[in-house]
Amino acid sequence: MEVGWIVGTSLAVLILLAGVIGLLVSRQNGRKNKWAWWFILFGCCAVISALINSGGM
Repeated sequence: MEVGWIVGTSLAVLILLAGVIGLLVSRQNGRKNKWAWWFILFGCCAVISALINSGGM
C-alpha cells in the first residue's frame, strides 16, 4: 500500500466525520449548518477519489 493513499483516505474520513458530527450537533440545537453539508460532500468526494487513484474501482 502506498502512504499517500493511507494519508488521503484517513484525512477524508476525518473530514467526513467532522461534517457528520457538526450536522448532528446543529440538528440538536435546532439550527441549520451549511458547512457541515459541505464537509460531508467533500469527504465523500475525497474517499471516492482515493479509491479511484488506488485502483480499487
